[in-house]
Amino acid sequence: MNHQLVLQFQGDDDDTIEKVIELEDKLIETFERSTAVEVDGHEPGNGVINLILRTKNAERVWEKIEPIVESAADELDINAVAFRTLDAEEFTVLWPVDFEGEFELA
Repeated sequence: MNHQLVLQFQGDDDDTIEKVIELEDKLIETFERSTAVEVDGHEPGNGVINLILRTKNAERVWEKIEPIVESAADELDINAVAFRTLDAEEFTVLWPVDFEGEFELA
């Protein structure tokens, strides 16, 4: 697995963490039999929570999970979805398509 896919959510309070964990559990269930995706966990800090996946193809995985993430968006405020190869510093933002600035892990 050569990509790190990051879903970044606004907020790092207990309620937001709980909702991110619920989403994380759904993603674990979705990929439980996959050898191409591993849900790596979540990291709260600096007012955001990053939910991290390792995958062979970040763009394909995002296409698959976008409906799942969108259904969670009623309760979670998603900042961005981005990926990078494991040996790279910079991220490529997949969502929103009009993202401006530089994506950073918090």
